[in-house]
Amino acid sequence: MKQVRLVYFSQASRSMSLSDLRNILETARSNNDEIAVCGMLCFENQFFLQALEGDREAVNELYLDIADDPRHEEATIISYDEVESPTFAKWQMGYAGGSEFFYELLRKNGQTEFDPEQMSQVQALSFLIDMAAFQTDI
Repeated sequence: MKQVRLVYFSQASRSMSLSDLRNILETARSNNDEIAVCGMLCFENQFFLQALEGDREAVNELYLDIADDPRHEEATIISYDEVESPTFAKWQMGYAGGSEFFYELLRKNGQTEFDPEQMSQVQALSFLIDMAAFQTDI
């Protein structure tokens, strides 16, 4: 089986409450466990930035489902690569939101506000990897 990593960003189509984010994560963790997909999600400033890793077919189908979710819009793929092994294997879906470390990483990327559209492929993946070490419980 070919393993892939898909990184995308999108913008929330409405205000997201803590309850909304919890629901997204609970659903993702349950579904991803069943299909052997793992990943990392960041949300801040009405933007989502997410990496999905797993079998090519499972990741492709999951992304199509995610892209149809009405809670966000303009889902844009930043990168799609074959990988030897997953980077985010510890989590069915890790999560990190705004924090001191979050904004420190943004400043290192030359940003003052979280806007994944302004990140390169390398910056987006690096940001997700770094944030994986500083996950937030919600």
